[in-house]
Amino acid sequence: MTETNKARDLVATLRVALHQLELTLGCTRDGVAEIASQAERLRDGVEALGELRQREDTSVGIEMFVDAAVDLLEAFRELESGILDVQADVDTLEAEIEDEESRDA
Repeated sequence: MTETNKARDLVATLRVALHQLELTLGCTRDGVAEIASQAERLRDGVEALGELRQREDTSVGIEMFVDAAVDLLEAFRELESGILDVQADVDTLEAEIEDEESRDA
């Protein structure tokens, strides 16, 4: 198999992986949004309970959990927005391969 064919196969593999990741992120989007929503409800509830009991010392574990949920949401958003960049990079690689192939022909 020539180097160009290997490169094309690798680009095709990248495209399949990106497509699968895109599908997986699409399926995960609703779950991540729900996690963020429920984490916000937890935070609001803890704050309201603290005010009701006139205490500022809320459960550290709950705050850590909510912070982790927010971090998850931010990481998910970065992943989701990064797919377009990676797709553009794969398009560039594919174009370079095609250019090399046309020059060799």
